[in-house]
Formats: sequence, C-alpha cells, structure tokens
Amino acid sequence: MKPSFLLLPFALLLILCWISPRQSSGQPQAQPTELDEAARFVAGLSPGPGSPMENLAAHPSWQEHAKEMDKLWEYFRHFQLDPIRQWTVEFLGAASSSTNPVFYPFSGPDAIYPRCFFPHASTYVLASREEAGLPPSFARLTSANLDLELPRIRQSLEWLLQWSFSITKETRRLTASSVLGGILPLYSVLLVRDGCRLLSIEQGAAGRRSCLLFQGPGGGEHRLCYFSVNLEDGSLSASGLPRYLESIPGGPTLIKAASYLLHGSAFSELRRLVLARSTLVLQDDSGIPVRFFPSGWNLRFFGLYRGPIPLFREFYQPDLATRTANANPPPLPFAFGYRWKREEASLVVATRTPRPTAPRETTDPLLSQ
Repeated sequence: MKPSFLLLPFALLLILCWISPRQSSGQPQAQPTELDEAARFVAGLSPGPGSPMENLAAHPSWQEHAKEMDKLWEYFRHFQLDPIRQWTVEFLGAASSSTNPVFYPFSGPDAIYPRCFFPHASTYVLASREEAGLPPSFARLTSANLDLELPRIRQSLEWLLQWSFSITKETRRLTASSVLGGILPLYSVLLVRDGCRLLSIEQGAAGRRSCLLFQGPGGGEHRLCYFSVNLEDGSLSASGLPRYLESIPGGPTLIKAASYLLHGSAFSELRRLVLARSTLVLQDDSGIPVRFFPSGWNLRFFGLYRGPIPLFREFYQPDLATRTANANPPPLPFAFGYRWKREEASLVVATRTPRPTAPRETTDPLLSQ
C-alpha cells in the first residue's frame, strides 16, 4: 500500500563520516545479552571483545555491510533524527519529554520515528499487518548466508532511513528470509543504532503481540510492543489491540505514510480509538482528516500543505489547505511521510484541550458554626 519512487542519486548517501553510537550519560548500562549482541552485528556495529560474533565480523560481507549501514545511519541522523529532536523540544514542549505510552498504527518496519519524536516514552505500541518474526540470534546468524542476508537488511531499511517511509510490498519480500523472517529484526537494528541495549523479548498469545524490553541511552527501561494485526473494521476489535491500549495510560499517537486508509469508512473503528485514547496526534495528511477532529482539539500546522502525491490525489483536503494557508505555518526542517523533500513536507499536531475541572463544593466555615 506504499508508493514507489525513483531513487535519489546514490551520491546523496556519501555524506560526512561515520559517527559512533551515542553512549550513556553516566547511567548504569545493562550487561550484554545475546539479543543485543546479535542485533548489533546485524546493525553493522562492531561486536565487543570475546563476543561470539567476533569471528563473523571478519567476514568481508559483514565489513561491507558495516560501512554501508554507517552511511545510511549517518544520512538519517544528519537529515532526520537530529533536526526532529531539536524541533520537538521547540514545538512539542512537555510532550517531547513525556513518558506516556505512544501508539503508532500502520508502523511497518519503522521503530525509529516514535523514538525521534518521543524518546522518553515508557512504551511504544506499534501495529501493522507484517509478520513479527524473531530477533536475530547467534544460531541463525552462524548458519545464515551472510552474502545474501546482510544486503537484505540494508535494503529493508533504505527507504525508511532515506525517505521516511517504507514500501509494504518490498518490506514483505525482503523480510522473508532466515535472518529476518519479519519486522522484529528491523526494530532491533533501529533500536541499537539509536544507542539502546536490548534486554529481553516477550511473545504474546498466538504470536499477535511481541514486546522488546530495552534500555535507552540514558539508562531507563522502555518497552516496544508490536501487534501483527489487521487494523480494518471488524478485525481490529478481535485483535486484542484495543483492550491492550485500554490497559495502559493514554498518550501521543503518531501516524505517518498510512496510505490514507483513515480517510475511508473501512477504518472508522481505528479513527475512534485514536481520538479516544490520544492526548496528542502527530500526523501527516495521510492520517485522520482534519474534519474528524471534534471540538476540544487544538490543531497546529507545520509546513505548507501541498496535497497528496499523485498516487493518492483523490484524498486532497480543501479544508486542510485553507486552514494551513491561513495559519502561515513555520517550515519543517525535516522530511515527513510521503513528502521526502523537507521543503514540501507538512504535518499536523492535534492536542486535546484539557477538560475543565469542576470546582469542589466547600462549606463556608462561618456558616457551619
């Protein structure tokens, strides 16, 4: 359900030099786990001394993989991650430092953008139809054909790290391998590249929910829970996802490159769920149309809305165009969604207005005497 575009010139990737992963700011770090060490290897990060991955890291295909992953990540860090984190501090305020759980429907392989906008969230709840699979392990890596598997890792993340969205058909094709087998290996790669350490994994009933427990760069523990579900009406309620969201506090929702599915009637349950549990919705124009936000929501606009890309031209929102133009919004310093050029990108930040608290009834102490 994602579009294809012509690739940017490869020369755009050859920028700057490799930067090492961020280190903890004095906080105690978790001991290495097999989960973490295997993910670091697949992410192109050098194994520690004595690691079972040390010998495999001498393999020429891994050496090439590490160089290419460094280039991809440096491109993403320079053009997306750093500008987004600076922007969130300025424009999201307290929401950027909130620990409230984040919901991200139609996430696909993307575990990094929720971390970009909301790095302190206690829990990230991601959902899409892709299979979860299993994170990489020593046994699977040792027996894998690295010449074949490592390029698949890079190709699975290239669209996301260069242009901020993924192509569903390509993701499914590339993840159908012995090392990948689903989305979790890609989540593992993105988390360790963001300076996190993977601690453990929990598998839910029937494989519908998989949770990665990880330690952030600052030492705090976080949880990423992935639901492999159909988000369409009729399937969503039976998936267990709504019940899980009801069991945790409300918080921000991120919607990006969602194929405009929330514009139609087939995803009305998901629209209601998002509006009911969210304190903030950060989205591009493929998310919930602005006409569906009821009173009690404050909408802010960033970047000039240019309408959908040609593939989705029928989802143009005249009311969004008018409101954006009237708001004279500040430009975005990063790409977002299907608009991979930052000067063409736009987003909406919808914040729920706090409900007024009814005054407490008090008794005049003079009258009670």
